[in-house]
Amino acid sequence: MAPKIVFLIRSNPEKSHRPAEAIRIAAGLGIGKNPLKIILSGESPRILSDDEEDLVDIEIIEKFLPLIKEWNIPLYVDKDSLAHIDLKNSPYDFRAVGPEESSELLAGGHYVFVF
Repeated sequence: MAPKIVFLIRSNPEKSHRPAEAIRIAAGLGIGKNPLKIILSGESPRILSDDEEDLVDIEIIEKFLPLIKEWNIPLYVDKDSLAHIDLKNSPYDFRAVGPEESSELLAGGHYVFVF
């Protein structure tokens, strides 16, 4: 059985390269049979918006996020983040989760990467 990998991305993509690097690394690991999950919290869900242009390393995000979608790697967005980030027109499917479910997702991973 392949190890379960969870990415927790919580850095602000308008100020940090970390969300873009997390997506790039996740896409690299997702090419195999590794079961991946990505949780976005804080300001990081901005990477899913079709309106954002001022993100650090947006070219990396635009290159690798479609692969995440194509490979059906699940995306989870913290419900509190949705209060101030509009993702109604996002081209990406995601599931809103609360703190309890986020904790369960993190606890279920063999490896957890935090960005």
